[in-house]
Amino acid sequence: MSEIRQDPTTGSFVIIAPERGARPGASPRSPGRGQSGPRYDERCPFCPGNEAQLPGIIAETPAHDPPGWAVRVVPNRFPALAPEPSNPCADAAHMALPGYGVHEVIIECPRHDADLAMMEARQIATVVASCHRRFSELSGRPGIEVVVLFSNHGARSGASLAHPHAQAIALPLLPPKLRAIAEWAERKGAQTSRCPTCAELERELSAGERIIEESRNIVALVPYAAEHPCEQWLVPKRHQASFAEATEEELADLAVLLGSALRRLKAVHGDPPYNFAIESWRSVSTPYVHWRLRIVPDLVNWGGFERGSGMAINPSAPEDDAALLRASLGESSEPRKAKT
Repeated sequence: MSEIRQDPTTGSFVIIAPERGARPGASPRSPGRGQSGPRYDERCPFCPGNEAQLPGIIAETPAHDPPGWAVRVVPNRFPALAPEPSNPCADAAHMALPGYGVHEVIIECPRHDADLAMMEARQIATVVASCHRRFSELSGRPGIEVVVLFSNHGARSGASLAHPHAQAIALPLLPPKLRAIAEWAERKGAQTSRCPTCAELERELSAGERIIEESRNIVALVPYAAEHPCEQWLVPKRHQASFAEATEEELADLAVLLGSALRRLKAVHGDPPYNFAIESWRSVSTPYVHWRLRIVPDLVNWGGFERGSGMAINPSAPEDDAALLRASLGESSEPRKAKT
């Protein structure tokens, strides 16, 4: 049976229609072939030894083994925004702002053929820590309102280079989606005096039906109103508006659950293209917003309805997806309850 569900944390509506998964041509896309390239590619600017192809190096996390770094941060060679933008070509009828901002690349590993899902736990933790440092540093820059930290895995997802990397874009304004989430949180918070994400997390942990995994500090779940099949959220248990507020212990837990979430996705769907993004705010501008890391696999095509309405149709029940993901690494598919 189809349902129209509202996300309690954002206010957005989603159509959950499992019956559409049986229509012709509706099967999830074929699994990808994974990272099958070489360990080193002389044409790749992210590979060690090809530093001349980079516009510069911003930061590195040192490593004992060659090439001497574990994670490297560089400017994006083709940035969406620039620290010194040109003047916009606006007129009386149209609004335009200078394209001010910062666009960086976080190279997750020296190896060209690496895959974040299959990296050692220590390397994933190094990647997460580097992302946190860049987020915090960029968030503190004058004129920056928000930092969007994201990763594109696979060409279909938007990745232009196979070498594993994430990106950070610092913007001078709050994008419409994050603004809408914040406004929804403020309205709900004014009514209940609670963060809507904290309230939803409490309900989900009590029910356990859509919980995939949890640690002391982080919860991995399929959201009640998931827009995509096998969509996963990693959410801190402690209320915090900004990713910059995460402690070392919380970052360590996030790294562990991020690795297992990506391995679960790989186990269920091969190696599908996916995006993950940290939906966060720069500072505690409202007491009711709550950051999350959102993993969105690209398993179905969005059609005219989705693009015309802005409303997703998910041909997969979140409860079924949660059970599938729970069982993917040899664990029980039964609903999980919060630890006592």
